[in-house]
Amino acid sequence: MQTKPRIDFAGYHHIINRGVNKSNIFNHNNDKDMLLQIINKIALRDSVILPTYVLMDNHYHLLIKVATIPIFQKSGDSFSGVFL
Repeated sequence: MQTKPRIDFAGYHHIINRGVNKSNIFNHNNDKDMLLQIINKIALRDSVILPTYVLMDNHYHLLIKVATIPIFQKSGDSFSGVFL
């Protein structure tokens, strides 16, 4: 079944990424530190605000605020694809 197109808008967006079968995506605290460095780099590059986040061993949640849609489309892909 084909997925429906996503309706994007400027403002706040919740991004979640979880390991397959709830397996860990972070094996060491260094992995979490690396993700935070990558997120910071992307946020600065694309003028994205990251008011809050949660990093757990098997998944993470990001709350981002964007001003324009093209930035979100690019950043959303970047945030979700960090560890793929």
